Amino acid sequence: MLYRLETAKRIEGYTKLKAVEKPSICPMPRGATVCVHSEASKAALVDICGDFSASTGSCQDKAYGSIVTTKDHIGDVSEHTLRIIVQGEGSELGDAVDKFVQRRSRWIVDIMQGDGYELLTTFDDPRRLAFMSQLDLIQHRCTNFFNGAINGNGFGSKWHSVALGLSFGLYHNMTLMTPEVLSNFIPLTSCTEADMEQAFKKSPPEHLFANWNESTINFQTIGSDLGDMVGQSSLKTKTPGFEDKDLFWLRTMVAYYATRPNYQFREQFRQYSPIRTPCMSIHVRHSDKHWEAALLEFSDYMSKAEEYKNQTGVSNIYIMSDDSNVIKSTEQYKNFRFQYLDVPRPNEAWYTEEARGMPVDMLERNFLLDVYAAAQCEHQILTYSSNVGRLIGELSYALRNKEPSLISLDAKWMMWP
Repeated sequence: MLYRLETAKRIEGYTKLKAVEKPSICPMPRGATVCVHSEASKAALVDICGDFSASTGSCQDKAYGSIVTTKDHIGDVSEHTLRIIVQGEGSELGDAVDKFVQRRSRWIVDIMQGDGYELLTTFDDPRRLAFMSQLDLIQHRCTNFFNGAINGNGFGSKWHSVALGLSFGLYHNMTLMTPEVLSNFIPLTSCTEADMEQAFKKSPPEHLFANWNESTINFQTIGSDLGDMVGQSSLKTKTPGFEDKDLFWLRTMVAYYATRPNYQFREQFRQYSPIRTPCMSIHVRHSDKHWEAALLEFSDYMSKAEEYKNQTGVSNIYIMSDDSNVIKSTEQYKNFRFQYLDVPRPNEAWYTEEARGMPVDMLERNFLLDVYAAAQCEHQILTYSSNVGRLIGELSYALRNKEPSLISLDAKWMMWP
C-alpha cells in the first residue's frame, strides 16, 4: 500500500507541473524596419512593444527587418524578411505555423515567445538554407522510403538515431519515416503510410543493411537498427554537395530537424518552463551514467559557472539533472539565481522509473522541457560523453547558427549514435 501511494505521489509530481507567470515580450528588435500586413493588427503589438513606425500593405515591395502578418499570408511575405510575426490565437494559429514550417525548415519557430502571435526567424546563410531545402525536398517527396531509425534506448539516444536516419535518407535520396510517432515534434514528413505502402509495392524494400547499396530504392528495418546504422554512419553522414561542412555542422542540422517542437509542446514550454534569459545552463547527469563515464560533482560545474559569471556577468543558471542532491547543492551558491522544473528527481534511469509505473510520455515531455530550456541559454556547461549534452550543444548551434558558448567537462563532441 505504501509503495502504491509513493508511486501515485511521484506520478502526480511528473504530471502536474506548476504554471509560471511570464511578462509579454516584444518580438521586434529596436530600430528594425517593420511592415504590418494590411490584414494584421499594429495595435495588438503596440500593447506589447509601445508605439512604433511601420509600413502597411502587402509587405512584398522590399526587404524588411520584421513583417507582421496573419496565418493566411505567411508564404506571401516569407521571401521579404528574416523575421515574421504571425498574429492569431490558439491551435488554429499553431497548426497553421506548424504546417508552414514543416516543409520550410529554414524557418525556426521561437519557443520562448507566443502571446497572441508566433515568431518565425531564419538566417541569411545560403549553405544552411540549401541544406535545409534539400532535406525538405526529400522528406516530402514520397517516392522512396527508409522505414527505420529504431532505438529503444534513452530519449537523447533515440532522437539522435532519428537524426542519423535523416542523414541516411539524404545520402540515398529516401524519405525517412519512423515507425514511432514523435508526438512532441513537427512531423518529419507529410508522406503517409499509404504512400510508403505504394512505394514498397512497386519496389519491395531491402531489409538487410549488409545489402544496402547505391542501387537500393527502398529500405525497411526489421527490429532495432541502431547497431547497423552506427556501423555504416562514417559514410552515410557525408551529405553529397556539402563536403565542405564538418560532421558537427551536419549533425546539428538534422538533429534540429528531427526535434522541432510542435505547437502543443511550445504551449507547454511557455506555460511551465521557469527559464529566464540571459542565462547559463548546467546539465548534470548521474543515475546510470556511471556505466558510460565518470560522474562529476556539482562543484565541478559551478567552478566553470563562476568563470562564466566573471566573464559575462550572467548569474541566472538553469539546472537540468536527474539527481535531487544537485538541486539541494544550489543552496550553497548565494551569488547565483537557479531555475529548474519542480519535478521528482530520484536519481534513477528513465527505464527504472517506467518500470515503477511512471508515464513515459510525461517523462519524455519533462525531459524535452529541460533540453530546450538548456539550449535557450546563451552558455552551457555539460558533458559531451552524454547524448543529452551533445544534443543540447547541437540545438544551441542550430538555434543561433553559430558555435555555442559551451564547456564540456569531459569528452570532445562526437557523433554517437
